[in-house]
Amino acid sequence: MTERTEKVDFLFLAGHPCLDFVNTRPVVKGRALEQLSNLEDFTRWLTRAGRIDGKAASDAIKRWNDGPEGERIAERARAFRETLRHMAEGIVRGRGVSTEGVAAINFVLAENDGNLRLERQGTRFRTRFAARPTTPIVLLGAVAEAAAELLSSAHLGLVRRCGNPDCVLFFYDTTRNHRRQWCAMGTCGNLMKVRAFRRRHRKTRAGV
Repeated sequence: MTERTEKVDFLFLAGHPCLDFVNTRPVVKGRALEQLSNLEDFTRWLTRAGRIDGKAASDAIKRWNDGPEGERIAERARAFRETLRHMAEGIVRGRGVSTEGVAAINFVLAENDGNLRLERQGTRFRTRFAARPTTPIVLLGAVAEAAAELLSSAHLGLVRRCGNPDCVLFFYDTTRNHRRQWCAMGTCGNLMKVRAFRRRHRKTRAGV
């Protein structure tokens, strides 16, 4: 499976930022698509996901994008994503959360620098750790925080992988009856329905 690096918009369909981050290496037309090729890609995802603000992203690009730090943190982001992917796969397969996954999250969180903020969320309030990117690793702390939120606050039984065997995307099932099967109904859902229809049609024609 060849990996491609052309720019494609990020997918925010998982229902949880940790799984949206895992989904930044989707398979498109049978080939893996790398969406975190560099620091600029990574900060763009963090901004789109609401994990850092535009000023923090701009400052990070100015400070580290053209130096070795930018390349290193992009590489660490990709490695951390694969750790989280293995963690999600273990959850889906009923193996639970590995000690290595927890250790990786805690290692990044230990490097976090910032402060806890109180923010409005509709008619309610929530607390959020606002990171200060004084070093590149702090950018990754925003993802580690999302992973910690998933493990500590979510129902892990609702972490799912798309029912399309050719798809590698994960999601958190927030539907009322918890029967979501696909990453998106408009793509994999429709594709699998068409495949099922064709199978039934062939059986009918064959007299099965």
